[in-house]
Amino acid sequence: MAAEEESEMSEVLPREILKPFNKMPVRNAATVLLVGSYGTGKKQLAKSMVDVCTDTGLKLQVRTTTSLPLPEENTDTRPRIDYIAFIIDLTNRLSFSTVQSAVQCVDVEYFLGRACFVVTNVKGTSDHCVEMEEVSRLADMYNTMYICGGIKEGDPDERTTLANRLLQLVEVSAGRKNVSPLLVDLTCRQLSFQEEQTEFYTV
Repeated sequence: MAAEEESEMSEVLPREILKPFNKMPVRNAATVLLVGSYGTGKKQLAKSMVDVCTDTGLKLQVRTTTSLPLPEENTDTRPRIDYIAFIIDLTNRLSFSTVQSAVQCVDVEYFLGRACFVVTNVKGTSDHCVEMEEVSRLADMYNTMYICGGIKEGDPDERTTLANRLLQLVEVSAGRKNVSPLLVDLTCRQLSFQEEQTEFYTV
């Protein structure tokens, strides 16, 4: 289900850039990559996504990594990555710098509705090491939405809700819905902008 892949960040070479269309898609199947530093709850979120996917008819595989680029030795056997979620924990400064480095190893095509930032531990500000303004600037830089939700702490229903939201985006990205991933991304951003004054949830 969820497999941990580790790599060290170095100068990004063209062959190390993760591309969405370098392999053929598989019917009724999708692979999601969760990118985040240690302790951000990647495996918990991966399990929740697989659990909520049970009755959808989609064969979902969720992989995790603490950094990009992915190891070159597994390139041939690695499935096509249909969607990427970058996890940022506002109480963990390393999680933000990890994502900042990782996005540089991703092809621009992913930022056309095939990727998002997942922001956790938003509630409360006393223990924040990362400001929401920094996340917002990063999301704007890559023209990509971010979703706030809980993974490790609090009500497990919040993690399930987050998993469901991600699964909906994955299904679009994998071609299971008759709608463009870019259209969904732009619509989510527009709706969230209208609600931003009362509920700081998604951009």
